[in-house]
Amino acid sequence: NVEVYLNIVRREVFYIIEKPLGYSCLTKDEWNALRALADDRNVVIKKVDKGSGVVVWDRNDYIIEAENQLNETNVYKKIDFKDKMLIDLVEKSKKIFRNLKTMGYISDKNLKYFLYEYKKATNLGKMYLLPKIHKRIQSVPGRPVISNCGMPTEKVSEFLDHHLKPIMQNGTSYIRDTGDFISKIKRIGVIPENSILVSADVVGLYPSIPHESGLVALKEALEKRTTKEIPTSVLIEMTEFVLKNNIFELNGEVFQQLS
Repeated sequence: NVEVYLNIVRREVFYIIEKPLGYSCLTKDEWNALRALADDRNVVIKKVDKGSGVVVWDRNDYIIEAENQLNETNVYKKIDFKDKMLIDLVEKSKKIFRNLKTMGYISDKNLKYFLYEYKKATNLGKMYLLPKIHKRIQSVPGRPVISNCGMPTEKVSEFLDHHLKPIMQNGTSYIRDTGDFISKIKRIGVIPENSILVSADVVGLYPSIPHESGLVALKEALEKRTTKEIPTSVLIEMTEFVLKNNIFELNGEVFQQLS
């Protein structure tokens, strides 16, 4: 009965041995196995593209998938990288923020924040793939992600994210998450019986948007703002700086994203 069950639970709780802070629930052998896996250069460990799983990916398969995507010459091109390229980008980014300060759009404190990190902005972007095991588990496709942490474009991207996010969120096609989608579906009301429900998926959504077309669309959206805290021309210039200087490395080679 319930009382017997509760007594058993109480007894087990009272016999729980207090462990020090930082105590691991893994055994020594399990820790050694995890360390060996993390040090294994023949595999790549990544979280899945959708869901909460983790994939141990054969490194050769991972590189082949990445190279197949980088061979799309309308999206990426291999470049002969020189250190001076990063130095030039650092100077361009500094000029952008100094101009913003001169025009009165940012404060001295803002300027110090945006310029300080550029002393360390000597990194190339890093490309990595998230495995799409929801598609298939053989010849697994990957979603390309380019991390620009430490790149000279990082702070400009941060500034743009702050000013462009409200425009995106106010778009009629914007869906924040599953809960937001369900909420919007409920507001549609009764769907006629003869309706046809359609879903669509764009292959390579972001690389499929030409930079020039994207800038034109962004300019149109920016011009519709009721309050132009930052002029449209300035935000477009900053966006172009980020888009056209997306330089990253993979497997010892350097590439530039074209679209």
